[in-house]
Amino acid sequence: MFTYDTTLSSNLALVRFEIGDTNEAGHYLEDETINHFLTSSIGQAVVSCIEYIITQLSIPDFRLDWMNVTNGQARSAFENMLKLKCQKYGISPGATITSSISHAHRADSYEMNKDGTYDVPDGA
Repeated sequence: MFTYDTTLSSNLALVRFEIGDTNEAGHYLEDETINHFLTSSIGQAVVSCIEYIITQLSIPDFRLDWMNVTNGQARSAFENMLKLKCQKYGISPGATITSSISHAHRADSYEMNKDGTYDVPDGA
C-alpha cells in the first residue's frame, strides 16, 4: 500500500519526503516497509530505507532485444543521497554499504589467498 500526505503530518510522510519516494506510480517502498523502519528514529528510518532501495538497484543491468535496463545511475544517486542523509542525521552508514569488497581471483593469478580471493592494496 502507498500513501503520501503532502502536509508531512506523519512520520511515514516525512520519511517518504526525505527519500524522495513520493510518487505512487513509481514508488520503491510500501507503507508497511517504511513503518517497520520507523521503530527507531526518523533519521535512522530514512537511512535504512535508502540502504534498502540501494539493494534493490544493485540488480545487474540487462539488455534483451530492444529493451535496455540500467540501475547504475539511479543507484549512484541514492548512494549520494545516503551520504547526505547520514550527515544530516549524524548516522554512520551501514556496514553493507561501506564494507570492503572481496574480488574473485583469476585462475592464472599468483595473487590468490587461501580463501580464493586476492587483496587490493589500500588506496586502490
